[in-house]
Amino acid sequence: MSRPLMLLTVVGASLVLVGCGGGNVARSPNAATEPGAPATKQPAGAAPNGGAPAPVDPVAVNAPAARSMIVYTYTMDIVVKDLDPASAEVEKLVAAQKGYVAKSEMLSESGSRRVATYVLRVPVGGDRAVKDGLLALGVVERNAVETQDVGEEFVDVEKRIKNLRELEDKLNELQKERRKEEKLEEVKSLVKEIAVVRGDVERAQGRREYLLNRTAFSTTHLTLREIKDYKPPSAPTFGTRLRDTFGGSWGRLVEFGEGVLLFAVALVPWAPLWVPALVLVVWRVRVARRVPHASAPAPPSPPPPA
Repeated sequence: MSRPLMLLTVVGASLVLVGCGGGNVARSPNAATEPGAPATKQPAGAAPNGGAPAPVDPVAVNAPAARSMIVYTYTMDIVVKDLDPASAEVEKLVAAQKGYVAKSEMLSESGSRRVATYVLRVPVGGDRAVKDGLLALGVVERNAVETQDVGEEFVDVEKRIKNLRELEDKLNELQKERRKEEKLEEVKSLVKEIAVVRGDVERAQGRREYLLNRTAFSTTHLTLREIKDYKPPSAPTFGTRLRDTFGGSWGRLVEFGEGVLLFAVALVPWAPLWVPALVLVVWRVRVARRVPHASAPAPPSPPPPA
């Protein structure tokens, strides 16, 4: 066979072997997923590679997604020109963010300005929009925020719930064994212990739900004061200070006079008691003044002339 023919034969055989080997490459079941390929999701509690399922913790399954457990509390005092449309706007802002008004109160006395107070609960994430809308209602006198991290307490409560449930399960198993053995006294004692543990579980679960609610909804304490022609306070001048000082002094004098008058009016119903006593005291004083003059010795008469 000539050399060119042998060379062509060798090259063709090599190409056939390479093509067959590329089609038979085996993938390991544990091979890494290619970039961009979606990862296969496994149900909760399932072990990898088809092994035995791992035990599922009911507390961990029901736990909220990983997020900061922070309680947000806002306090705002706002002066508005008209309270009615402002109150309607408050309810509209809260409803738009799927919140609710936990408490509301409006004070309106004759001759005084109206004041409305609210306690608002708004889902975290929508509280910023509600806050911005409230601040636009009028002149802001107070705008404060307070935060409290309850993440550590939440973790402790979940651990407590888990431990109490495990204790409850053990007590139930022990109760079943004692029932089979017909040990009634021990069964009665176990029933009481189980009831106590069940109460502890329910209280811990209630605390957990309370913390979840406090962190899921922010709390806003809002006060709206109605003042028609309100002017924000400015830096006082000397004339303003003189006017305020005189006005304050005059106001205190008026209050003192009113207090004296009210005291005198309050004494009128008690007149049948204190008037006779006062008359008796005055009479005794006058008698006491006259007695020394009546009992005093007369001055000696002068001696007769010689």
